[in-house]
Formats: sequence, C-alpha cells, structure tokens
Amino acid sequence: MAVLVVVALALLAAAAVALLATVEAPRREGERPVRAFRRGLRAWLRPDAELRAEARSLAAVQPVDVSLEQMLRANVEPGGGYLEPGELAGSLHAAAGSRAG
Repeated sequence: MAVLVVVALALLAAAAVALLATVEAPRREGERPVRAFRRGLRAWLRPDAELRAEARSLAAVQPVDVSLEQMLRANVEPGGGYLEPGELAGSLHAAAGSRAG
C-alpha cells in the first residue's frame, strides 16, 4: 500500500512539473497552461509535414571524418585563453608553499 502511495505521489509530482513547464513554454494569447500543454503534446505525438521533413533532412546528414588537429584548427578563437600559464603557475606555487609551511 505504501508503494502505491509513493508511486501516485511521484506521478502527481511529474504532472505538476509538466504543467509548470508549459507555463514557461510559448503560448497563444489568453491560452491556459493546460491547453498549451495538450497542444504541445499533440504536436509532439503527431508532428506536421514540415517538422517531419526537417527531421528527415537532419537524419540524412552524414558525419564528416576529420582529424582532431583539423577540428581544433577550424575552431580556434583568437585572443588569450581562459587561463594564463603564468597565473596558473603562481597559484600552484602559492598553494604548494602554504601546504608545506
């Protein structure tokens, strides 16, 4: 019996989270959250032709085999990095000094 109560409470909590999520989801003007949830669920279960075509085109994309070096060179960003080596070395030396002393 206790397991049944726990499962029921979990399902109720999941439904509450789903409804709260629809409050943040885009809604039509004046549309209530429950109706927005049902509309979104219907769209997810039965997508229209445009969504299906987009899904098919994304599924048809073939992966490109590149080396790690090529990928890193293609995605390099100019400027300094997040950490500077001198800054990092100074912090490490300070930490080692405080630990030793």
